[in-house]
Amino acid sequence: MRTLRSSTGLLALAITADVGAGGHMASVKAQEAKGAGERLERETDIAARNVYSPADFARFAPRTALDLIEQIPGFDVSNSESGRGFGQANENLLINGKRVSSKSTSTADQLARIPVGNVVRIELVDGATLDIPGLSGRVANIIVEQGTASGLFEWRPQLSTGPAEPRLFEGEISLTGTMEAVDYTIALDNNASSRGSRGPAIFTDASGVIDDRTNLAKSQYNSPTLNGSFALDIAPQIIANINVSAGLEIFRSREREGRTAGNPLPSFEERFRTTNDKWNYEIGGDITFPLGPGQLKLIALDAFEDGDLLSRSLLEQDDEPTSGTRYTRASETGERIGRGEYNWGMLGAEWQLSAEVAFNRLDQVGRLFSYDPAAQDYVETVFPSGTGGVREDRYETLLSVSFPITPRLSLQLAGGGEYSQISQTGANALSRSFQRPKGSFNLGWAPSDGLDINVEIARRVGQLNFEDFLASVDLSDDQASAGNNDLRPPQNWDIQLEIAKGLGPWGSATLTFFEERVEDLVLIVPVAGGGEASGNIDDARRTGLNLNGTLLFEPLGAPGAQLEIELELEDSQVVDPVTAIERRFDGNNPFELRFDFRHDVPASFFAWGATFVNADRAANYRVREFFFDHQRSTFGAVFVEHKNLLGTTMQVRLGNVFDGVSTLRRTVYDGPRDTAPVRFTENRRRKSGQSINFTISGNF
Repeated sequence: MRTLRSSTGLLALAITADVGAGGHMASVKAQEAKGAGERLERETDIAARNVYSPADFARFAPRTALDLIEQIPGFDVSNSESGRGFGQANENLLINGKRVSSKSTSTADQLARIPVGNVVRIELVDGATLDIPGLSGRVANIIVEQGTASGLFEWRPQLSTGPAEPRLFEGEISLTGTMEAVDYTIALDNNASSRGSRGPAIFTDASGVIDDRTNLAKSQYNSPTLNGSFALDIAPQIIANINVSAGLEIFRSREREGRTAGNPLPSFEERFRTTNDKWNYEIGGDITFPLGPGQLKLIALDAFEDGDLLSRSLLEQDDEPTSGTRYTRASETGERIGRGEYNWGMLGAEWQLSAEVAFNRLDQVGRLFSYDPAAQDYVETVFPSGTGGVREDRYETLLSVSFPITPRLSLQLAGGGEYSQISQTGANALSRSFQRPKGSFNLGWAPSDGLDINVEIARRVGQLNFEDFLASVDLSDDQASAGNNDLRPPQNWDIQLEIAKGLGPWGSATLTFFEERVEDLVLIVPVAGGGEASGNIDDARRTGLNLNGTLLFEPLGAPGAQLEIELELEDSQVVDPVTAIERRFDGNNPFELRFDFRHDVPASFFAWGATFVNADRAANYRVREFFFDHQRSTFGAVFVEHKNLLGTTMQVRLGNVFDGVSTLRRTVYDGPRDTAPVRFTENRRRKSGQSINFTISGNF
C-alpha cells in the first residue's frame, strides 16, 4: 500500500534522474514526465514554490519520506477525514501530484513506507494552483521514483512507572520494490497502546463529602494489519493500482473502584470489564487512462468490519445484594464506493468532472442483561431499540475548474451537490431522503517570494455515526443513549484564511484563521420519557486560529537547534438544548500550546530535545450532567537519540515528566440540568506515572 505509484494512481509527475528502466516502462515514464514538466513549469509561473531535497534534512538522518515531511519548517500535516466516501481531497499531502485512493490508509501512512532514497524532492505548493478539488493552503507534493527492493522496520516498545502494562508489540515492517512491470509494497504493522492509572475519587453533595473511593483503570489495544499494494503498467499511459488490507482490533479494559481504608461507609467494590474485538478488510483499486482530450480515473472500494463488544459491571457492598449490568453489541459495517474523475485542459484552465456513488450500512444486535443474585448470573432484559440496521445510499456530482488569474494569483472553483437516502430497520423503521448543495472557492496568492496567502470558502456535508440511530449503554460512565431515527447529516459553511511566511535563516511560520457555520450539529438532546439521544441543533458557530512555526537557532550561534511552536485558539457557540443558554461545543478545547525543541549536535550522531504541552479543557454535556473528562492538561517529555547505533536509529523518550494526571470532574443532577437539583459531584484524579518509550528503526 506504500508502493510509490500505487499511492498516487499515476507514474511520477517529474523524474529528474535517469532511472534507466528501459523498454515499455521507460516509455510510459518519459511521456508522463514530459507532460509533467510542462505543467510544473506553468505552476512555477503562477506562484513561488518552496522546494526541498532530502539533502536539506540530512542532519536528522531520515529513513522515510514521512521523516522529511515532519521536518519542513512551519508545515503541519493535516488530519484526514475519510468518513464520507472519497469525495474531494482533504489532506495536505500528495505523492507525485496525486492523492491516495484509499480510506484505511492515509497519505502520511503511505509516506512512512517510502525509503528516503526514493524521494527526489518535496515541493510546497498552493492548493488552488492544482487541478485537485478540495485542496487549499500549502500542500506538500512529494516527488518519488521507485527503486530496487528495500525494506524498513520500526519497533516502538513502551514501559511505564505507573500501573500500565508494558507495550511490547507496536511497530511496522515493510518491503517495497519492483518486479517486472509491477511496483509492490507489502507491510505488516501493529498500532498499539497500553494505559493505566490510579487515584482518588471524591463524591460530594450539598452537605459536603459523602464518599471517598480509590479508582484503578487499565486498558490495552492492538490492531495488527497486513497491507499489500500493487501498481501495474498495463499499457502506455494506462496505470492500475490494487490496494488490499486485512486486520484485527483487540481491546481489553478493566476498572475497579472501592472505598478507601477508614471510610465509615459500608464496604463497596464495583468492577468493570470490557472487550471489543473486530476484524476488517478493505479491497480497492483505481485505473487511469486517456480518453478524448483528457484522462479518466475510475476508483472502486469495498470495505467491511465485524465487531463484538462485551461490557459488564458488578457491584458488591455490605448488606446489599450483588447487582450489575452486562451489555453486548454485535455489529457489521460495510461501505462500497464507485467514483469517476475526468480531467482535461480547456481555455487555459484545468477542469474536472467527478461522480461518486457510495453505499454504507450498519447491522447491529444490542442486548442488555441485569445481574440476578439468586441465579448468580446475568438475565436478559427487554432492549428492542438496540437492534436494527441503517442504510445510506449517496450520489454526488461535482464540476471544478482551476486557472491562473495572474502569474501570482490562481483560482479554483467547484460546485455540485449530493442526493442521499437514509433508511433504518428495526423497532424504529424510517426512510428519508436529502438533497444538499456542495462546493468551494479557493484563491491562492503569492504577493512575493516566501509569502503565500490562501482563502477558502466551502460548503460541506458531514457524515453521521450510524450507531447514534440505535440505543446504546456505557456502563463505566453510567450513561444510556436512546436511538434517534430522525438524525440529519450536518452541513457546514467553512471559511479559512492561511498566511504562510518564510523567515529566511530563521525558519518559517503559518497562521490560519477559520470560521465554521454549522447547520444540524449533532449533540446529545432530551427525548420523550426523560431520556437522551444524539440529535440535531439548527445553528452553531466555531471560530479560531492556528499558528504553526519553526524557529531555527543557527543565526543565534546554535547550529542544529530548532524550536517548533503550535498554538490553537478556538471559540464556539451553540444553544444548549437543555438550558437554552449559549455554550461551547462539547469537548472543543479553547486553548492549546505546544513547544518541541530539538538539537542535532553538529559533527555527531546524537540529538536531544524536549516537548511541552499546555491546554485548557472544555466541558461535555448530557441532559442530566456535565463533565470534564480528559488526559493531563500539562505534559512534558525529554528524549535522546542516536542516529547510527549499529546501523539503526534509536531514540529513548521519557514522557509525563511533570507527573500530570487524568481528570474526571462531573456534576450529576436528579433530572434535566435546567430544572433539577444537583444530586452529587464527582472529582477523580488518576496518576499514570512516567512512560519510557523506545523507538528503533532501520533499513534492510
